Amino acid sequence: MKKFRWIDLVLVPFGLCVLFLLLLGKLLGLTYKQISVVFNLWVQGAVLALSGLAPFGIVVYKMTESFSTGWLVLSFILALYGTAYVFAFIIMVQHYRLPFDDAFNRCVWDLQKVAQKWHTTYQMVNLIIFVVLFLLLLSLNIAGGYLLLRYPAMLW
Repeated sequence: MKKFRWIDLVLVPFGLCVLFLLLLGKLLGLTYKQISVVFNLWVQGAVLALSGLAPFGIVVYKMTESFSTGWLVLSFILALYGTAYVFAFIIMVQHYRLPFDDAFNRCVWDLQKVAQKWHTTYQMVNLIIFVVLFLLLLSLNIAGGYLLLRYPAMLW
């Protein structure tokens, strides 16, 4: 009998993610490698880049309603924040350039190297980056935008 390891529990959500990508790829007429690159790298990256810029857009909108030095300083900070997301997305797209097979294989190789460095599995690193980290950063950006919209007077 094989000894139970907690790390094996990662295989269930990883398998569900693979199944989701396979079904989405089938629906769109793409192979697993193609949909992995499109969804995990391009779509998720673009969504994060846009969500990183959203708080800056909200502050610019608020400045049109009532200008203040506080809003100006905040807009500068959030412009840098959003630019960092966009810059990271551009670097990522350049690093994982087409053709699809090359982009997919390079991503797998990178994830395997990180897994080796972290002393864990490829599946764990994949889930941490493309599910946990993605949702965490997206939630942070949405929450920041929500707070700027809902409670602007408390901020400035």
